[in-house]
Amino acid sequence: MTTTTPSPRRTRAAKFVDHIAHAIATDRAAHRALASGLGPWRDQQPPSPMHEYVAPWLPPNLHPNRQRAYYTVAALMSSATRSGTGSRISLGTALGHASTHMSPATTKHQLNRLVRPNPDGPYEDLRGAVRLTDNAGVALDWARLLTELDSWYFDGPRTCTTWQQDYFRATTRHERSNDHD
Repeated sequence: MTTTTPSPRRTRAAKFVDHIAHAIATDRAAHRALASGLGPWRDQQPPSPMHEYVAPWLPPNLHPNRQRAYYTVAALMSSATRSGTGSRISLGTALGHASTHMSPATTKHQLNRLVRPNPDGPYEDLRGAVRLTDNAGVALDWARLLTELDSWYFDGPRTCTTWQQDYFRATTRHERSNDHD
């Protein structure tokens, strides 16, 4: 049996996600502070209450575009009831699984919003995607989402392609399994 060692970025992301999950589960003030990031951000800056819980976990000298990934994932985690840090499924796969519990047109529309070219990234549309997957009972891998968003400005097109491919693989697998029933 072979095992792969997680990358340092994935390990850092998993530790951050564990910290945020613990804070949300055990501290109402932390939950409220992190949830403040779900609204609009003035001048692309996260709301002040979030800093106490996110800033200590940021790697040193991290570019503001990359910092946004940490603040966004923390805010999104405060709105979700499910998480799957070890699940390793992408947001595209999660939306594909969600399509089995709701209108596939709805999940496909959300996917298309996420992957459309936007110089600011997918941030404005992530909350809707998380709401869909959460309502369908699909656990997101927050650490994976964080690593994907952390590299968005360098690797966004590849992440978009991965999300699209994963979505259609998941929906096709589901269709094939229904054909065999």
